[in-house]
Amino acid sequence: MYYLESSQLRLAVHGPADGFYLGTRFDRSGVLDSLQLGGKEICGRWFEHYHPRMHDAVCGPAEEFTAIGYRPGGHFLKIGVGVLRADDAPYDRFHLYEMEDPGEWTVVQREASLEFCHRLKGLYEYHKTLELSGENRFEIRHELLAFQPLEGQVYNHNFFTMGRMEVGPGRKLDFPFTPAGTWRALYDSVAFKENGVRFTRRLEPGESVFSGDIHESGKVGMPYSLRLTDRDISVQISGNVPVTHTVLWANHRIACLEPYNFFSSTPESPFSWRVQ
Repeated sequence: MYYLESSQLRLAVHGPADGFYLGTRFDRSGVLDSLQLGGKEICGRWFEHYHPRMHDAVCGPAEEFTAIGYRPGGHFLKIGVGVLRADDAPYDRFHLYEMEDPGEWTVVQREASLEFCHRLKGLYEYHKTLELSGENRFEIRHELLAFQPLEGQVYNHNFFTMGRMEVGPGRKLDFPFTPAGTWRALYDSVAFKENGVRFTRRLEPGESVFSGDIHESGKVGMPYSLRLTDRDISVQISGNVPVTHTVLWANHRIACLEPYNFFSSTPESPFSWRVQ
């Protein structure tokens, strides 16, 4: 386990090869075990049962890249994971795939930062750095150096527990604009409001809500800016890349806003981006 600490923040971070997360969905660099703000845990183990091969056994800001080159019966790439063997069915992000090449990982810890590097021979060198940028904030920097053209989408799942395992009217999700989107079903528990999303009642165990296409009303895409609040805890998240759309998934324990953006990297033009 690695730790980054200031007077207000404490990040406990797993190494990519320590066995905590062995799924094939999420980027294995920078997987948090806990994030505390002022002594309160705002990111922690939100799942009721744990297994290292669960597809979502991750905490905190967790990032996933789209599968590259998937075809049934062949091989494909997941950035931050490795080269995987496809089965005979269409790609399923929730499925556990067989690892063909895990690549090589290195971790460099400095006083205020953790830098992860994943190398896959002939494919890429991927750097991800978590760095404290103030007493109550940190940033995640990425650089993808591709040895052949690579492109797709990446998003951050934002598994913030906000100090308690309960999602209801106290949990507020805000944007600096009026959001629009389509709900997966007719919910009586959640709705779009002028500047965000509001829950009208507490979600019950076994209940979930989902919208897959949140965007700025009347426009294509949205700026990378959102805020989560619950009682006296507030988290502001922003990025320096455009967002194509945002997904919302919530159950009775956690409410996650997931901003998506494109990445494209070539040997002549590496791709870098930042979230803070």
